[in-house]
Amino acid sequence: MSTSGKNLSSGRSLGTDTDLWTGIVLTFLGAGAAWLASGFDTVSRPFPLIVSLVLASCGLMIFLRALVSRKGQALPFHDFGIVALAALLIVMCGLALKAGVGFAIATLLFLMAIFWLAGLRRPVRSLVLAAAITLVIYCIFVLVLNVHLPSSFLSFIAPGL
Repeated sequence: MSTSGKNLSSGRSLGTDTDLWTGIVLTFLGAGAAWLASGFDTVSRPFPLIVSLVLASCGLMIFLRALVSRKGQALPFHDFGIVALAALLIVMCGLALKAGVGFAIATLLFLMAIFWLAGLRRPVRSLVLAAAITLVIYCIFVLVLNVHLPSSFLSFIAPGL
């Protein structure tokens, strides 16, 4: 029998339950995003506020289900380093956007780094995939949703960088 299907009462505590911690993290991320979205203007506020509240609600449901079910999976502590690096990359991408690097450059570099963490070690393929995804995301936000993305300090070379 797999160890992931065992009862928590058979030696595992709630503190090492993956679902419990996933629920906690999603709840706090959603609540934090809702708090940030509440500061947006009235035109921009509804969509991010709804998405963040849905995220917080889903996280709370996952957390409560983990408490009630008493079944869970052990946290994969051997993968913690990869998760920590991915979280650090997300923070660095946000800081790059705030520093004026711009959406296109920050997203391209972020995606290439995530691909490397995921095991894609071919730089040309990684660059092509990251560029394609960045272009699709850019088109969706700018052309379809009419969202003004952060511009780069290099925007004098190419508008929209």
